[in-house]
Amino acid sequence: MGTLIIEILDRFGKVKERHHISEFPCKIGRGYNNQIIIDDPYISPSHLSINTLSDSFIVTDTNSENGVFSLHPFKKQQSITIDDDSRIRIGHTDIRFRFTNHPVKEALQERTRPSKISMLLTSSFILPIVWIIFTLVLMFNNYIEDTGLVTVQSLLSDVFPLLIVLALWAMGWSIVSKIVTHRFYFSYHAIWASCLTIISIFANNLVNYLEFSFSVSGSANVINFIIGIIITSILLYGHLRYSTTFSDQKSRASAIITSILLLGLVEFLSFLHVPEFSNEPEYSGIIKPAQYIFVPQQTLDEFFANTQSLKLEIDNKVLAEKR
Repeated sequence: MGTLIIEILDRFGKVKERHHISEFPCKIGRGYNNQIIIDDPYISPSHLSINTLSDSFIVTDTNSENGVFSLHPFKKQQSITIDDDSRIRIGHTDIRFRFTNHPVKEALQERTRPSKISMLLTSSFILPIVWIIFTLVLMFNNYIEDTGLVTVQSLLSDVFPLLIVLALWAMGWSIVSKIVTHRFYFSYHAIWASCLTIISIFANNLVNYLEFSFSVSGSANVINFIIGIIITSILLYGHLRYSTTFSDQKSRASAIITSILLLGLVEFLSFLHVPEFSNEPEYSGIIKPAQYIFVPQQTLDEFFANTQSLKLEIDNKVLAEKR
């Protein structure tokens, strides 16, 4: 008939004991004459036996005091035919049965021998350097975007709240890491989030400059959305790798799906609040040098030649709204 694996579970469903049984009948109870002895005062000295019948395993109650219960449905039974992954309860103990061909999960990633990159990312000495770079990059980005009076104090006041948010973000993931993997990877999570934020800033500026250079109005929003999904997926993937016991494939899939749903929801809510008329330009408001324009520009005569048709279109929309 083969081998049957019997797992004794704790109250959280975790395996306490595992027994390989190949000789039948197999008796389970609290008495010392059983093949499997369970120390549970609600289990009888001789509680149940497991026998084979044709190609099946059968659990039979041997006149126990409290009986044998199936879990799905939860019902007292005199005998139960066992399938792979079947569970029963006797006393206050759950028992799970599995066959030898039962599939198991992928092996967990070994983190005791990190790569050189992992050593750098988890180094507490690298974190201050990364945050200094992050501060300088963000200050420079705010400097080129701000059209008003700029001071060092105003630039720093914009950066510090983001550093606090980054620290809280890293702390949250670190707590999860400590609970799941028993290691507090604060430096890693902080460095990872900071580096991805820097990359996001550079990518956003590059896309805005490309839109300005080739006069493709509105394209930056689409490209930035796609890049946002990619960067957010990489960000979440890196956090999940050090905060969970997920396999590489599951971490990657979870990161991608979460990023698409999250950014898709943000984009959808933004779309709902976009007014039909707006005094804000569709293109980036960052001032850029004219020499970065690579396509022929419209002359003033060509521009004003189209104003009459534009005026008529706007007037028609206003009239339609008043009706």
